[in-house]
Amino acid sequence: MRVLAHVHTLNDAAVIEQVLEGLRTQTRRPDAILIVDNASTDGTLARTFPENVTIVRNSENLGTSGAIRIGFAHALQHGFDWIWVFDADSVPEPGALETLLAFFERLPASERERVCFLACRLVNAENEVRHEPVVFTDSSTKHVPVDPDAAHTECDYFTWTGSLFRMPAVARIGLPSEDYVLDVAEVEYGYRARRLGLISYMIHDAVTHQDVGRNPGMVVSKIWRIGRRKFAFREASPIRAYYATRNHLYFWLYQCRPRKPRGVLRAIVIGFLSPVGFVLRPFSRRAQLIASLRGVWDGLTAQMGHRY
Repeated sequence: MRVLAHVHTLNDAAVIEQVLEGLRTQTRRPDAILIVDNASTDGTLARTFPENVTIVRNSENLGTSGAIRIGFAHALQHGFDWIWVFDADSVPEPGALETLLAFFERLPASERERVCFLACRLVNAENEVRHEPVVFTDSSTKHVPVDPDAAHTECDYFTWTGSLFRMPAVARIGLPSEDYVLDVAEVEYGYRARRLGLISYMIHDAVTHQDVGRNPGMVVSKIWRIGRRKFAFREASPIRAYYATRNHLYFWLYQCRPRKPRGVLRAIVIGFLSPVGFVLRPFSRRAQLIASLRGVWDGLTAQMGHRY
C-alpha cells in the first residue's frame, strides 16, 4: 500500500522541520511527502528537501480546505492508496503510521471496504487529549469520550491533522470543499462520508502531538451554561471568527439533510452566540466582532463564495 504524507503550510519556518523529522523517523515511512504551501512569505520553503518531497506553491492562501483539496487530488492522480494529513505544527510518534495500517489489516475485508479514515489520538505538550472524536446525531453532533481502556473509537469525523484517509473512499466521496477554507470542513466531509455508509476510527495507540512549537489558533476562554446546554466562547483571530461562524451556519442550514427544526434552531442560536464574547469587548475585539457578524450574515444568506 502506497502512502502519501501531506503537510499544508503557511509561514511555518519555525516548525516545519519537526513534522518532516516525525515523518522521517516512522517505523513504516510514507512512500512520498507532499507539501502544499499557502503563499508563505517567510522561509518555510527556503531549505533543501529530500528527493521524495514534492512542493506545491500556491500563489494565494487557499486555507486548510483548499490545501487539503490539492493534496487529495494529487494522491488520486498519482495512484496512492492512502493520504496522511498534517498541519506543520503536528508531530506523529514513530510508530503511528505502522499502527494505523496494522489496525486496518486486522479488520474483516467487508469492514475494510467501508473505512473512510483512521485518525491518530491527538495530544498536547502535557500529553492531554486535544480532541474527542465526533458522531452525528439526528439533529446535531456528539463528542465521544476516549475510553483509555479501549483500542479504538468509531466516529463520523475528526480534525484533519493526523488522519489517514483511504483513497478509494475519497474517490467515492469527492474532494473536500475549498469554500469552507478553514473551519467546519472536516465536519462537512465526514457528513458526506456518513451518507455513503462509510465509517472511521480513532486508533488510541497511534499518537500525534499537536500545536508543537506554537499556540493553537482558537482557544476556549469561557464556558456559559444555560440549563443543560453549554456554550464555549473562544478567542480567535478575525479570520477564524468569520469562517467558524459562517461555515457552521451554512452547513446546518443548507447542506445537512433532511433539515430538522431542532437542528436549524440550534445552529442559529450558536451562530448568533458567536459574536457575544466579542460584543462584551467591543474595542479590544473590534475586528473579531465585525468578522463574526459578517460571518453570521454570510452564513444565513449562503454566501460561501465570499472570502475574508
